[in-house]
Amino acid sequence: MNRKTLLVLLTIVVLSYVVTSIGFWMVEDTFSIAGRIFLYHTHRKLIEGVGPAPNQYRYVPYPLVEYFFKHSPIRWYSNTYVKLRQWLGFDTREIVKKNNRLSLDAHLPLEERERMLTDIENFLKEKLLQITKNPLMSSAILAVLNNLGWGELVKDPFQALEKISKELPSAITDVFDNDSDLTKVVNGYATMRFTFTILLLSILYAWMKFFVREFTAYVSLFAYSIFLAFGYGDFAQQEFIISLLFFVVGLILIYRRKPWWVVLLFVIGQCFVRTDHALFTAVIYSLFNFSREKKKLLQQGVLVAIPLLMTFVLSEVIFPKAEYYISAVMIMENVQDPWALVYPLFFFALPLSFVRKIEDNDFFRKTWLWMIPFVVMNFIMGCAREVRLYLPIMAYIFPMFWLGAESLYNRTEK
Repeated sequence: MNRKTLLVLLTIVVLSYVVTSIGFWMVEDTFSIAGRIFLYHTHRKLIEGVGPAPNQYRYVPYPLVEYFFKHSPIRWYSNTYVKLRQWLGFDTREIVKKNNRLSLDAHLPLEERERMLTDIENFLKEKLLQITKNPLMSSAILAVLNNLGWGELVKDPFQALEKISKELPSAITDVFDNDSDLTKVVNGYATMRFTFTILLLSILYAWMKFFVREFTAYVSLFAYSIFLAFGYGDFAQQEFIISLLFFVVGLILIYRRKPWWVVLLFVIGQCFVRTDHALFTAVIYSLFNFSREKKKLLQQGVLVAIPLLMTFVLSEVIFPKAEYYISAVMIMENVQDPWALVYPLFFFALPLSFVRKIEDNDFFRKTWLWMIPFVVMNFIMGCAREVRLYLPIMAYIFPMFWLGAESLYNRTEK
């Protein structure tokens, strides 16, 4: 292995770790306790085949996590999770307890906490007296309230939180148990995204090298990683990195003019990740190999029909009980959502500036039309502000952007 190859591989791993970490902070940190519990129970339903649509139809990620990635030793750092674990007393190390105390005393000294406690008690006395009109009764009620221990929460919140956490049900405490199945599944999803991001960037590098110089292909990895991270901003689907990998592999198979039966088998497999991506893989193949010859027209028709047929089979035969958790038609929501226009415009601002480069390449000149129905479909049936939906187009058109950028800086184009 030469130094150049080693540099590319190391860069891909580092970028994948960074992108996955950013995604973990944006997804798991945002979801926090409730979201992790929701992810776990949704995962169990999806494994059993009774989860919601369209997630259930995109089946591949769930057994990968259940039977492989959740058994990986990788644990992903999340600041919110670590802090909650420490504050609630699930991390019992003495250094953690000491740091909790130091932080509390630095931000809210004991004297100030005691003053707050006195102020709250006086406030309660005043309000209870106003309500009961009886000093004896108001004092009795206040005594009952004090016995509930709320004063300890003010004076020593960490000790109080630790007592509360010991009474929580296992469904919640499992979130903070590093050895629980819940935690393994959560880390398993992140590890799956990490692994497939490595594969995706590797395949993207190979795709770029068909059109641009090696150095440009290398630099493009950094740029595409930014868009991947952007894709986590409005995140709901665990399969999007895998489906993106499949899509770019499909582009390479088509560009290298692999036999029809190879693309056919690939499209069938792709249907179990995302049937819409499989459909447009078939469309791109048909556009690139278009012929009026009856045999080829039949082959192209079969290729396009398979994702449509598989959509029916998945929804009506394999997973007939899966119900959509959102509206299947989103056009009215998208029309009323300003981000549905702002995000895609910013997302495509750079690559579309060199869209005319398409005319200079036979592959892109023959196939570019697929982008129009793809965008229309996602605007009608998808949440258009979710830029992850457009990552396949970005991967497809990325070589044209970099060829254009090279030409502006007087680089020799490949």
